[in-house]
Amino acid sequence: MKDKLFLVVFAALIFASCEVNSGSTVVGSGNDTQISGVTFTVDTLYVDASGSGQLVARGLAKASSNISSPWYVEGQFYTDSTLTVKLGGNDTQIGVPLSPGQSTFWTIYFSTTSVDVRQFPNFRIGDLRAIYKN
Repeated sequence: MKDKLFLVVFAALIFASCEVNSGSTVVGSGNDTQISGVTFTVDTLYVDASGSGQLVARGLAKASSNISSPWYVEGQFYTDSTLTVKLGGNDTQIGVPLSPGQSTFWTIYFSTTSVDVRQFPNFRIGDLRAIYKN
């Protein structure tokens, strides 16, 4: 009986110490520095069906303050517009600095060996953010 109680308590402690963070919007390191005041527009989404397939998202990033290069745009890829089933995320490096009011184009690609992304022609990208990698 004591062994069973010990196992139950031990399992409960292990479970309680595990952090579940399903709401995370971070693609890369949580130590990256987020750049505030950047607005994003997504203007193109398509599935590149060549090879094993990849999802492609393109858009514009507009700065409201000075941004030095290099910096990155990252985002999460979802199966559809409900943004409830996450496929994964990726980022792209931006090599140009921006001043307030200036914009630049970005393109993020996503592929995975876990699932055939060509199955999701109505995919969406969300949780876009601009970062400096630390």
